[in-house]
Amino acid sequence: MKIKPIASSSKGNAYLVSDGTTTILLECGLPLKDLKRRTNFTVPSDIAACLVTHCHNDHAKSLNDMLNAGVDCYALKDTFESKGVTEHHRAKNIEINKLYTVGTFNFITLEMKHDVPCVGFLIHSKETGERLLFATDTYLIKYAPKDLDYIMIEANYDVRLVEDDALKNRLFKSHMSIDTTVNYLKSIDISRVKTIYLMHLSSRHSNEVDFKKRVQAATGKPVVVCEE
Repeated sequence: MKIKPIASSSKGNAYLVSDGTTTILLECGLPLKDLKRRTNFTVPSDIAACLVTHCHNDHAKSLNDMLNAGVDCYALKDTFESKGVTEHHRAKNIEINKLYTVGTFNFITLEMKHDVPCVGFLIHSKETGERLLFATDTYLIKYAPKDLDYIMIEANYDVRLVEDDALKNRLFKSHMSIDTTVNYLKSIDISRVKTIYLMHLSSRHSNEVDFKKRVQAATGKPVVVCEE
């Protein structure tokens, strides 16, 4: 499985995942023209589908444009409605804890804990047999999937770097701190994991070098910090 982070911050999120047969886009938080430029892809022929976690613009900015360009988009009903999509033949409504298929990928939707309805994805490639956990914009993960090969997980902030109490209250109920991320990774079986990707680091309240070192030390796994 090949994973290519395109953008990963509050300014926009997008990630390409391919198993050599099917390519999917996770999140579309950039303008469509920027997605095309950064991926060097032709839309829709090079992308089988786009999976969107929730309605916030840094994750769903170009949802309408993706649909109109001919890309099947999988998202919660709330996400489509928030973007004014009431009926579109490319809009695929998803529900929590359900199984879906896109080409050679199967994926299960997982409930995330954010300030709006939000999902993560447990993705399995029928082509390679590999499994990927994708979890972002959540203050906790209540699942402990096994036999993971890749983990893409949010590490948004370090509580010691957040000085504003009002912001702390919001972050505590919507995003995952580096401490929570490390504790979660230590609590699940990662024996098969090849690479851990840290996503959605805050530009003000994170330290890329420190976060990478902490996760490497706790897991013993290669760690990639997804760039803005």
